Amino acid sequence: MDSAAVSARNLSQATTMPSEWSTSGRKARSSGSERRLRATTLLLLGLALSVIACYTGTVTFAFWRASPGDSSVVETSPAGSRRAAALGLGLAVAAPAGPAMAYETYKDSNLGFTFKYPTGLQKSDSPFYNAFFRDLIEPLESVGVKVTDTKRKSLDEIGDAKEVAKKLMDDTIPEGAPRELLSAESKKFRNGDRYDIIEYVYQWKFDKDLAKRLGRKKFQLHTKALITIDRKKQYLVLTAAEDQRWPIQGDQLALGVDTFQLIFD
Repeated sequence: MDSAAVSARNLSQATTMPSEWSTSGRKARSSGSERRLRATTLLLLGLALSVIACYTGTVTFAFWRASPGDSSVVETSPAGSRRAAALGLGLAVAAPAGPAMAYETYKDSNLGFTFKYPTGLQKSDSPFYNAFFRDLIEPLESVGVKVTDTKRKSLDEIGDAKEVAKKLMDDTIPEGAPRELLSAESKKFRNGDRYDIIEYVYQWKFDKDLAKRLGRKKFQLHTKALITIDRKKQYLVLTAAEDQRWPIQGDQLALGVDTFQLIFD
């Protein structure tokens, strides 16, 4: 399920984002620069919400149903700095992935899942995800988990990993949008249950107003997803970033996919 068209309606919704999206904690040079930074952040958050909210398709995976109530816990790892946050593009690309990356753990006992995500992403309320974390400066960089009811007992009822990937992409990419499936493979949890890892990119356009403000008409999103079915529930993990930033942030964002676990006994 990857892709999106941009809706101006969601831009207005972004102006009422909760205080967690404020720029507090960052050292402002002046009150004027604070206001400009806040306005820019809200604009980008509106863009990101629009990208998420305007997925279209036949919804084979019933992705856009309302989320049940939250009963979650966030656990913080030992103190550390966000990898690549202070690095230039060239250094960040060249730097090897290291085990010292700081992360936090999210756990939802009611829905029965847990995963890790990079420190620095901020938790946000979303009508489309049960758990959603986004970068404040690059808000298209995100990790989200969506849980929906399903009558299926296994992904085997859909087909192999490529068939699952096709349905996922068809459900969420706007019709006619250029897309490319990078990889699709099936794996097994320790209990033997199947899960699929799917990676893809797609290109879409901003609406006219946002294109004018941002100075470009299109974006290309790189997404890595995990999907599995357990106890009549479908679990979908989506991590995303603009494609040109994936070489820098991809490993960190994909931590959500790589560490996702079901925690039911």
